[in-house]
Amino acid sequence: KYSKSSTGALDDTTGWRALETNWQGLASYIVAASTVYLQENDIDEQFMEAIQYCSVEHVNRHVRAAAIAVLEQLLLVASKSENDKTFPFAHILTDPESMVRTTTVNVLKVTLADNWSQVRMAASVLCRTFWTCLFR
Repeated sequence: KYSKSSTGALDDTTGWRALETNWQGLASYIVAASTVYLQENDIDEQFMEAIQYCSVEHVNRHVRAAAIAVLEQLLLVASKSENDKTFPFAHILTDPESMVRTTTVNVLKVTLADNWSQVRMAASVLCRTFWTCLFR
């Protein structure tokens, strides 16, 4: 499934650049596509599990922060869709059983207490985004 180690790597940063870059690229794509991303892509359980794993359990702090950024962008796009009556996705924020909402809460529970300030900062931004989106 997922690996916590990079074969032959001597530290927690070597070997993870592609994964970090892919998460950053996805976050940027979500920003650019806006609500179209939610219209054209299923947010399924496997995708949310990958975000949660990489945000919470991955050994590399850069990967954790990048995965948190993807979750943040999903929240922002969902909150923007509230004005789009043809494709409303605000329910993924307001429904307590929503995969996006439960994943966000699970990620925040752990990452706000991460030992790396970079991850705590990303989690703090996610927390602010989550609450701001809920109160729009």
